[in-house]
Amino acid sequence: MYLDRQAKPRWQLSGNAFDGLLDSLADDREKAGESYLLLRRNLVRFFEARGLNSSDDHADQVLDRLARKLESGEIIENANTYALGIARMYVLELRKAPESKLTYDLPEIATLPNNDSDERERELTCVDRCLDGMPAENKALVTRYYSGQTREKIENRRRLCDELGIAPHALRNRMVRLREKLEACISKCLSHQE
Repeated sequence: MYLDRQAKPRWQLSGNAFDGLLDSLADDREKAGESYLLLRRNLVRFFEARGLNSSDDHADQVLDRLARKLESGEIIENANTYALGIARMYVLELRKAPESKLTYDLPEIATLPNNDSDERERELTCVDRCLDGMPAENKALVTRYYSGQTREKIENRRRLCDELGIAPHALRNRMVRLREKLEACISKCLSHQE
């Protein structure tokens, strides 16, 4: 689904377009299939690292766009790199869309089946316990990374990059790893409280 809402007919992936995509990945059909699966898996990870819902659907969207470019006759020297560029542009499109599903905050724990006040209190207790169990610098990093709203949050993250002397993508990667550890700790804590 393209995010521009004009009355253009939607492009559909055809067998020929898919063949062209596979041909751009490798000469040997088996290697092309393996390359396709690896590229798709990397795209899913790309979107997951940015906190997007429906990462599989977004990866498919990028692959469709790549196939469309190839079908139109565009010469692409490195399909993997080109796909990453498409993915980056697609994230920008999603940010601008009114129905944007981009999330940068910790996942909502409130999506658990029982959401009464006692359950919410258990969840918050686990979050606090897991944050307290992190090394001090990691706890401070998580707290600072997720603090603020909109512009303030962006500025906080820019300052963090400057202080740590790392690029924004390196900070995001670090935060994905910390968030995964935190989520695992919270899940474990909640399962022990049942």
